[in-house]
Amino acid sequence: MLEAERKQGQFPMLEMSHLLYGGKEQFDKFIERQSFFDNHPMFKVNHDFFNLSRQDQILLNAEKTVEAMKKISLEDPNYYTPNVLCPQGIFISTVHFAMVIPAFQVLASDEQIKKWMTSLKNFSAFGCYAQTELGHGSDVQNLQTVAVFDKQTCEFVIHTPNIEATKFWPGELGLYCEFALVFAQLIVDGKGYGVHPFWIRIRDKETHKPLSGIQIGDIGPKMGYAVKDNGFMSFDHYRVPLDSLLNRYIKVNREGKVERQGNPKVGYGSMMYMRNILCDQYTKFAGRALAIAIRYSLYRKQFKDDNKQEIRILDYQCQQQKLFPLLAEFYACVFGSVKIKELVNDNFNKISRNNDFSLLGLTHAVLSGAKANYTYFVANCAEWCRLSCGGHGFAHYSGLPIIFFEMSPNITLEGENTILNLQLARYLLKQLQHIVSKPTAVPSFFKFLSIETAKVDDVTSLDGLVTLLGLNCANLTKYAAQKLMSNPDLKESWDTKSGIALAKAASTFIPYFNMLCFVDTINNKAKDTKQILTVLARIYGITMLLNNMQGLLLKNQLSSQDITTLQDTREQLYPIIRLNALCLVEAQGLTDNSLQSLIAPKEGDVYVNMYNFASKENSLNKQQVHSGINYIQKMREVNAKL
Repeated sequence: MLEAERKQGQFPMLEMSHLLYGGKEQFDKFIERQSFFDNHPMFKVNHDFFNLSRQDQILLNAEKTVEAMKKISLEDPNYYTPNVLCPQGIFISTVHFAMVIPAFQVLASDEQIKKWMTSLKNFSAFGCYAQTELGHGSDVQNLQTVAVFDKQTCEFVIHTPNIEATKFWPGELGLYCEFALVFAQLIVDGKGYGVHPFWIRIRDKETHKPLSGIQIGDIGPKMGYAVKDNGFMSFDHYRVPLDSLLNRYIKVNREGKVERQGNPKVGYGSMMYMRNILCDQYTKFAGRALAIAIRYSLYRKQFKDDNKQEIRILDYQCQQQKLFPLLAEFYACVFGSVKIKELVNDNFNKISRNNDFSLLGLTHAVLSGAKANYTYFVANCAEWCRLSCGGHGFAHYSGLPIIFFEMSPNITLEGENTILNLQLARYLLKQLQHIVSKPTAVPSFFKFLSIETAKVDDVTSLDGLVTLLGLNCANLTKYAAQKLMSNPDLKESWDTKSGIALAKAASTFIPYFNMLCFVDTINNKAKDTKQILTVLARIYGITMLLNNMQGLLLKNQLSSQDITTLQDTREQLYPIIRLNALCLVEAQGLTDNSLQSLIAPKEGDVYVNMYNFASKENSLNKQQVHSGINYIQKMREVNAKL
């Protein structure tokens, strides 16, 4: 049924695949790893997985982690395919490789790296990232766990002073890890020196039981990440040696003398690394959801045309409106994430190799905005894809609910999205000042803030859309700045008067940034894919403006005729995407096993797939007469007595 759709594609698939994965080498590596998952019996999708208890799901996921380690390198930062491809679960090594090891590389001294790095990489020292507390998450500087230096013994005393200070949510803490990178308030001679990381053994090497003075457990079921053992941990005056403090940037000697060096914000380095993974890798889940929804929309037919032929639901304009803007945004986020990864890696290398912090502010700002934008997009995309598939989208066998459940927590973890937008807003205001005081210091991505007005001949062209998106953000940033400065108490103004305007301004930066990256990809990387990518880019830019044009309306820089033109042009571009829709999602190279969906196979009968699962594979049907029928009889007996 789908072969005709594939033949009408108007671009070379392989070139598009290379663009989506950042190059031929990365795409080939993806296909190689995907082949491993496809051919290993343990990683075949089991649609009955969701009938298992959480305990059984956790154990199965641990077994899968061991099997995967035998063949692929889970710590490879170039492409985190295990998270994207592993059916029904995220490997238990994720936090260890994505947060603990990067934190060590940035925060530990050369001596500490030499002592621990081999053990970290071979799992002899398996750790978690214990920062968030029950009472504090985004507000890192006000964490309440303390590490008090004891001069008499040259030890730090780690203590949880109250319930709120309990470490809460770290992945791999509840069941597995033996060590923890614990972030605590450093106190020496009664003086506080801020929050710093301590590398601590928390479980016995032989018995795996929590060590005396430490209480640990799993926090329980949650929305998404069912197989992840997010845990809690509290300390009762637990003593650790002097070298537990990761001391590249702060040192405490045996006499209690504290020495600082470098940028105190370096502690955010490992969190940046994880945020980069959320932008770079987890964005791919939106592509998976779109592949399912678009394939299903080609299989599914509803209602008849004038020739008495049933119509594929993807041929309906309203279905295209649900899916095609999301498809365009997926491509925009992928191309944006490629640039962000370059920026993050450059910053990481400058800090770790040369103690150079010149890119830290820019990287933090762009990554904060991107994490907020991309994670919301992925969850929203998964939900709209689920809705676009009607009733079958609700079933786990569609492969869509799990994407929504697993991706929704990312909106909050590693930086709550509203907070991150406000951090980007702070950087926008700083660059707005620099536009006047020292314009040469403004990074190229933020020079648009100097724009006051612009004459755009064609509001739907790539250049016109870039200009308008930049102007929209610039106007909203200036509006937010005016609101902030209207109150003499800037702290109060930030918290209670201008927060909405600041977050709004920040939320419009990433669409502009993505559009720049999209256009750069078209101009400098694409060859025979230029035409279809230009159509997608125009749909993306138009959609971003139609979704949020407040900054342009504030200055009357967009007319009602312009808005009509934007709407009409987007609708006129949909037929081009309709011809190429299947090829655009299949350029990701995802196999049926990776899609994990019965409603979107590469070939076959979706209805037979669904019926066979319900009638033959659903374990709830293994008993011809379920034991629960006894309760129906009891209900009748109770009713008879009423």
